[in-house]
Amino acid sequence: MPEQQNQTEQTPRYDQLPTLKLFHNDGGQIRCIVGPVGSGKTTAATIEVCSFLPRHIYRTWGLKSTRWAIIRNTYPELIDTTQRTVFDWFPSGEYQKQEKIYKLRDKQYGCEIELMFRSCDRPEDVKKFKSLELTGYWIDESIEVADEIKNMLKNRIGRYPRKCPVRFGIETTNPPDVEHPTYGQFKWLTPIPGTLSEKQPLKGHHGFWQPERENEVNLRKGYYDDLIADYRDNPDWIATYVKGHPGIIVKGKLVYKHFNRSKHVAIMPIIQTGNHLLRGWDNSGNCPACIVVQLAPNGGVHVLREFNSDVENIVDFTKRVVSALDTEFPGAIYDDDYADPAGAAKYSVREGGFTSNAELMKECGVLVKSSDQNFSARTGAVETALQREHGLLINNSCTRLINGFIGGYCYSEIGTTGIYRDTPDKNRFSHIHDALQYVMVRLIKMARGRGDIDMNKVGV
Repeated sequence: MPEQQNQTEQTPRYDQLPTLKLFHNDGGQIRCIVGPVGSGKTTAATIEVCSFLPRHIYRTWGLKSTRWAIIRNTYPELIDTTQRTVFDWFPSGEYQKQEKIYKLRDKQYGCEIELMFRSCDRPEDVKKFKSLELTGYWIDESIEVADEIKNMLKNRIGRYPRKCPVRFGIETTNPPDVEHPTYGQFKWLTPIPGTLSEKQPLKGHHGFWQPERENEVNLRKGYYDDLIADYRDNPDWIATYVKGHPGIIVKGKLVYKHFNRSKHVAIMPIIQTGNHLLRGWDNSGNCPACIVVQLAPNGGVHVLREFNSDVENIVDFTKRVVSALDTEFPGAIYDDDYADPAGAAKYSVREGGFTSNAELMKECGVLVKSSDQNFSARTGAVETALQREHGLLINNSCTRLINGFIGGYCYSEIGTTGIYRDTPDKNRFSHIHDALQYVMVRLIKMARGRGDIDMNKVGV
């Protein structure tokens, strides 16, 4: 589609990497580049928005004026990183600092390009974009931007100039985790690490996943080797940011200090060793979750299975869990089901009278017991198991639970103060971790009563 960028007085020479060349030549209206740090994806998006697409629109439809929103999650990152890349490649534009608008003119084609720099720290920032009239957008580090904002932006592109016949959206980002919407929304046209999402990609959404070290020739010698040395004690960081594998971006202080993937995640699937299992449930809201565990012969706890739902009523969710477990663990006996005490709270129903989520689960054949509501006790129970030798082992199929341990389940920072909130963020990782805590705190209390755990040795 767009032509190779020649060296001009506006920009230095841009040589396209193999994956990025596919990106530039693709006709998808919404395109995404995923790559490790230093992979050249920000430069590629800069060239695309500031040169290739305006020229393509002019040559195809004769439109000389285009307007683009350039988005990043926080204002400091937007100005210090994304905007700086644009200015470095296209230094001859006119910047209107108060409006945060940068105006360029392509001297070869006469195209007029207007760039609007905007940040969006919170989903409620969607109001910033309600009145924009845009040709297209570019979201840098897009997995940090809420879907509500992306959806609003899609409503605002293809609206400038008037009766614009086309729209474009560009996303660039470090690798998302396999449950992140980005992983399933795009049709990946280059090989990706891991398994393709079972979700059908959105129409016109094309993705390009860069391989490890593709841009190494343009970086200082030893760039990636130095990172591997610097982060030798954090293999998950290396896997995501150097090797480009799907992973979790840590956005706060981790809830658990002692989780180690190599120690606590099974390499091979964990086999059910007996018919007696236990379950933990987060059953108090509309994002229910369930954990299935077994007591191992060595005295530890094995997490066999997780169930999650981002929006589902407790009856449908419980029936789905029971049905799946009947198939996966036939003949299993569930000695105890521990749940959020708030799930027993009564509420009125339209037909009259009162019920609770716990009562509704009972009608599905699951009798839950209220667990401990004390957050410190619950997290302390999990931390105790993490510190014990063979105390906790998780099936590698429990993706959301594992990703929560790695970084999704965390305390967010209050502004940029270095002070963190007292409770973890409520997100897609918190519900499955609540479910784990409800069963673990009961197991730890029972072990204490039997004297199975020497609390002086584990330091809790």
